[in-house]
Amino acid sequence: MSQFPTMPVGVDRHIADTAHMTNEEAGAYFRLQVFAWRSPGCCLPDDDVRLARMLGTAPKRWATLKPIVLANWTLIEGNWRNDQVAREHQFVSEKVERKRAAGKLGGRPKPLELQETGEASGSLIEKQNQSETKAAKAKATYTPIVPNGDEPEGFLKFRAIYPKRNVAFPTTLARKRWLEACRRGASPDEIIAGATAYAAEQTRIGKVGTEYVKTADAWLNQQRWRDYAPSAADPPAAPAAPIADETWRDRVRRWKATGGHWPWKGSAPPDNPQTGVPRHILDECGIGSPSGRPDLRLAGVA
Repeated sequence: MSQFPTMPVGVDRHIADTAHMTNEEAGAYFRLQVFAWRSPGCCLPDDDVRLARMLGTAPKRWATLKPIVLANWTLIEGNWRNDQVAREHQFVSEKVERKRAAGKLGGRPKPLELQETGEASGSLIEKQNQSETKAAKAKATYTPIVPNGDEPEGFLKFRAIYPKRNVAFPTTLARKRWLEACRRGASPDEIIAGATAYAAEQTRIGKVGTEYVKTADAWLNQQRWRDYAPSAADPPAAPAAPIADETWRDRVRRWKATGGHWPWKGSAPPDNPQTGVPRHILDECGIGSPSGRPDLRLAGVA
């Protein structure tokens, strides 16, 4: 039996952490939290075979579930730890220790008429316990909401661009994931560019406004903007190199020798007013005329 047979569950936090998961993924996530709660050190081994056995599934299926299920877990010294389970375990442990200490100091306060002087010791203990309980609860509180007008750089633009879902935008969780992503080295412009591409994709396939749009906090936590980064395999096309004078001269000579055959489609032939052949090349080859149009008789073209 576990040291603490009852595991507190923060319902709002649990729903937020699993909103993007399927029922199978959410069930596996909660089951691993229970196993971590019952394990020494409140953690799980980095052993895929054992984790699959805990979930009662095949290793191949666990390999598919693992990236989503363990997204909110951290691998530390060969063990997987979940922040929520660790905080709740610490809180319960401290609460139990306070009750044990109170019991050693006399437990419940005696009636005032039976005490000789001063305040009942139990009352002092009770006040002490209340103060410590408030401090412990303060440790377990979530990241405070940042006041309006003091949002992280780029976050408001990200929120405006991100595709709508069938529920309200998770501002508090998304803000926390945004700050974590920026601390890991991601730039706001990089994330916003990925969100813009993701929104265009969801619009194109008709999923905007449905539950199939990934929640913003999960999208950030899984670093999904990297899936929409421009491919390095497709560099921008280099501008065409200018054509050398000698090349133009050679083309004009061939054009005259073949009686007007001009196979180079990138430019009009010399007898065309829109020709790209430089004027000084036309003059050198005897094709220029005072009117500015090619003189076909000089060029030898019938």
